Amino acid sequence: MAQQGGSSGGDHDPAQVRPSFGRWLDDGVARGETAIAAVVLVAMVLVAAAQAILRNLSLHLGWARAALEQIGWTDAFLQTGTLVVAFLGASLATHSDKHLGIDVLQRIAPGRVQYAMRAVVGLGAATIAFMLARAFGDALLAKGLERPPAYDFLDVTGAMHVCDAPARAVAAAGLSRPGAFCAARWALARVGAPVETPRVMFQLVVPVMFLFISVRMGFKGATAAFALARGAGSGQTASGPRPHGR
Repeated sequence: MAQQGGSSGGDHDPAQVRPSFGRWLDDGVARGETAIAAVVLVAMVLVAAAQAILRNLSLHLGWARAALEQIGWTDAFLQTGTLVVAFLGASLATHSDKHLGIDVLQRIAPGRVQYAMRAVVGLGAATIAFMLARAFGDALLAKGLERPPAYDFLDVTGAMHVCDAPARAVAAAGLSRPGAFCAARWALARVGAPVETPRVMFQLVVPVMFLFISVRMGFKGATAAFALARGAGSGQTASGPRPHGR
């Protein structure tokens, strides 16, 4: 009650002092993250159910066996979906300041020191997350150039990826080409991320999500620094806990 009645510009929690456009953008991104997490969860349930149904039908129906071969990437997709939901949850936790943290110092520090600490921690975490994204990305792209025998196709011109082989030649050899993966592989190659297997393709979500968290933490650190530069926290003392109140 007391916090709602007479708070001044210098008494706000550093997490809440953001430019109006920045707050709107951050909240919008959080809503998008929530929607993506919901879509991924629904997709995981549907894909797992489809795999189970086709596996049972494949014992008696040829078309079910063919369809099951087309979704051989299901296990990798489910594993990656779990990663996506976990990373989105971590990003949403940082949005609402619900992530794990040792905040004893922030509870006893004066207002401007709180802002400074948030700026340093946010920008430092953004840097670390960016470095992790780069390291994972480089490792996966190097791994992505390795082509297992299951995706090799041999013809008179030599060995090639089954997605690069002519459709007629693949059919004549009695093989099937994973259409969805081949389309995604083509798209990734256009943006400089060549992959040879669905598993590596799905694992690319790890550096992408680290990069996303880097942007989120960098934004939080930058907005704290911006608030500090505008003089926020000048009237807040070190007594009592942070004015979080939620």
